[in-house]
Amino acid sequence: MQMSAVRRLQPRLPSAALALVTTVTVAIGAPGVSGAGAAPSSAHTPTFAASSAPVPAKLQCPSGTATGAPGVSATQINVGAISTLSGPISAGFASFVPGVEAYFDTVNAKGGVDGRKINLAYNLNDTGTQTRFETETHTVIDQDHAFAVFASSYWFNPTYFTSTCTPTYGYNVTGDWTTAPNLFAAGGSVETDKTIVPAIAYLIKKTKAKSVAVIAYNVSTSSTACQATINGLQGAGYDVSYSDLELTPITPDVTPDVQRMRSAGTGFIVSCMTVDGNIAMARALKEYSLHVKQLWLTVPDQAVLDSDSGLMQGVYFNNANVPLAAAKRFPGTYPGLDAYLVAMKRYEPAYIGDGLAMHGWESAALLVTGIKAAGKKFTQASLVEATNRLTEFTAGGIIAPMNWTETHSKVVAPFCSAFVEVQGHNYEPAFTRGKQVYLCFSETVRNPEPGPVKPGTPGP
Repeated sequence: MQMSAVRRLQPRLPSAALALVTTVTVAIGAPGVSGAGAAPSSAHTPTFAASSAPVPAKLQCPSGTATGAPGVSATQINVGAISTLSGPISAGFASFVPGVEAYFDTVNAKGGVDGRKINLAYNLNDTGTQTRFETETHTVIDQDHAFAVFASSYWFNPTYFTSTCTPTYGYNVTGDWTTAPNLFAAGGSVETDKTIVPAIAYLIKKTKAKSVAVIAYNVSTSSTACQATINGLQGAGYDVSYSDLELTPITPDVTPDVQRMRSAGTGFIVSCMTVDGNIAMARALKEYSLHVKQLWLTVPDQAVLDSDSGLMQGVYFNNANVPLAAAKRFPGTYPGLDAYLVAMKRYEPAYIGDGLAMHGWESAALLVTGIKAAGKKFTQASLVEATNRLTEFTAGGIIAPMNWTETHSKVVAPFCSAFVEVQGHNYEPAFTRGKQVYLCFSETVRNPEPGPVKPGTPGP
């Protein structure tokens, strides 16, 4: 699974959990965000771009908070994590931590950061419940005294992390990571639907589709993104010939929709459903011999692609990260991706193709990059301030640059992402410009064309 450029991705979840965690990744800031720090290179050589301007107060910890360095000794930095490791929705959250650990293992193998090993000392399980998440929040901060915390949970609540200004990194499915300077969501703290629409319009243009259908569930985490797509496309003059944003997330019946799309002359489908819904739709499309181009905003993992590849041929996805297949397609062009694949193969091989693990890697890279930027005598507060100076964070070259001086509160064009298309059992880069997999768009939806990539964007 790879990181969708629409906010996040969800793997296949048990149907009973879909109503709770239904999703679609909604377009974020620079869809594809990562860490400026090089792929874990020398533990003593900072590799980051940072602003020299004073950090505004809103991007610093409140006076008197986070002035110490709990969990830090002369030899190690102890951090914690809270994620859903068991329960019916664990498949959507558990693989975040393996990406974190793989990054730490790589850094530690090179001596750590200024001689300190980074240790995920507290790996806590909220079991998929709100009360347990709240309990573990106080445990990891008040009892374990972790220097920083990673979170991957539907029940994330920023209140105590914010009041203590504990450096916090994680997977944003709750939309409340913009409340404080110490909250650093993978892919950016701001969520917005508008950044994906120019890329969708470009894909429609490239596939020469004349009319578009848009499909979503009747929950906001699905329908909001697709409604924004409808509004943007119609406002730019595209023919949205059919839409249904009222499908139930539990075992949706998409057959009537496919029949109506055929009657409407649909040539392109944008789906904001989860993997299960999309596979069901693909089966119905095959049954009714409706041959159309498709863009799914949720990226299935490799196991799903392997089992259902016959239904997914030609389906497009829009990725935040450098597509994994770029390593083979363009050898040596994306060294950050090469480093990621080597590390995952060595330390967490079961998660090498998992996009949520890549979010974990990105989050760990941001912590390490921030510590390096803060200098040898760092505190939680100085880490937060130093991180909020970073202007071209790419997580070592696996996503487009992120500017943490602004991404807590807004998204700024150009919006950069990479298309992939299913070919056989692979997600192959699509519409590349030479060896550059990223396409960067302004906010223009009518007849969009990619412009120059952002400075620092991975690639040639």
